[in-house]
Amino acid sequence: MTTLFHPDAGSPLEAVRPLIALLADEAARTDAERRLTTASVTALRQSGMFRLGTPAAYGGHGADVRTAVEVCEELAHGCAASSWIVAIAYGGNLFASQLPDAERATLWKDDPDTFVCGTANPSGTARRTDDGWTLSGRWPWISGIHHAPWTLLGFTWTDDEGGGPERGMALVPTSALTVDDVWHMAGMRGTGSNMAVVEEVYVPDSRVISLTDMANGSYRRRHPDEPRITFHLSINLPLVATAVGIAAATLDRVVKAATEGKRAVSPLYHLVAEAPSHQLNVADAAVLIDTARLHLLRAADEVDAEARAGHRPALADRARLRMDAAHAMRCARQAVSLLLDTAGAGSFADGSDLQRAWRDIETASRHAALSVQTSKEIYGRALLGAELPPSPVI
Repeated sequence: MTTLFHPDAGSPLEAVRPLIALLADEAARTDAERRLTTASVTALRQSGMFRLGTPAAYGGHGADVRTAVEVCEELAHGCAASSWIVAIAYGGNLFASQLPDAERATLWKDDPDTFVCGTANPSGTARRTDDGWTLSGRWPWISGIHHAPWTLLGFTWTDDEGGGPERGMALVPTSALTVDDVWHMAGMRGTGSNMAVVEEVYVPDSRVISLTDMANGSYRRRHPDEPRITFHLSINLPLVATAVGIAAATLDRVVKAATEGKRAVSPLYHLVAEAPSHQLNVADAAVLIDTARLHLLRAADEVDAEARAGHRPALADRARLRMDAAHAMRCARQAVSLLLDTAGAGSFADGSDLQRAWRDIETASRHAALSVQTSKEIYGRALLGAELPPSPVI
């Protein structure tokens, strides 16, 4: 399939920069239509953004987490929803890359830009059928479901020895699903994170991913030349980058307005840029964004180093890395709040880019996998040597 991307055209980050203006032009329409516009999807696809997580053996970037983080932060300067979907595509393709080669070829042999969306949260029901599973039920909040040809659906089962429930994901053609339009949200509207409805869909074992097997490194034996992914860190860090990008873009807008002579409403100063209160606000916001970025890049670099070595980070390190991600998300949200104090009430007008940024970051930062409260408790337990439940998602 024809694409404008060519492996010799430069890095993925270099391919992002020409997209920003187009994505920014489409952002309001994306928000209103509650999914990416055709123009945005086409541009992202032709620039190779959907192949970030596609294995290099199938024409993809096989990008490391730091690359995905840098790309998603930059994309958010144009459109937060587009950035989020690219992060979802990266994570979905990392998941799917754990499958046997026959299934990977089905996905990517003819089209490296094919991407996978989905949810790891178990829902619906799964009934053992021959050499696979028959799934039925409803799976909410699947970002990118309008654009991804394949969808991963989380489910649980009991192993043959009667142990505790196992968690996994089943790969299903999106064409076999019904999409229920439930994504009516204040922010991140353009992600189109609607609900998958499934009725008696059979999935062979070859298209099922066990979270336990992923965590213990079993799948890397299938593909020893590829980095080992660390669920959930490899998947979620690019999502945090979207929030950092929202905050950085907000800083750019607020600083630009102030330095171009925005008038102050204070009786003490004529211009916003002259007011110490706003100078302090902007400085605090910039430091928060830097703090978020530093934590995020440190986490990405550490996850990548472990992945290349074929290791899973130790439990204490995973707890810290999870806290890094949640803290970065919180810093980004706090930065936007400070910047809107300086930008003023006009920022909340309908149609304002700043209002959309506020809505988007307030929504994105509440993603369950990036909860500060949960991450803090896990990290605190790890620091104090308190027991943590055995789980492939910690």
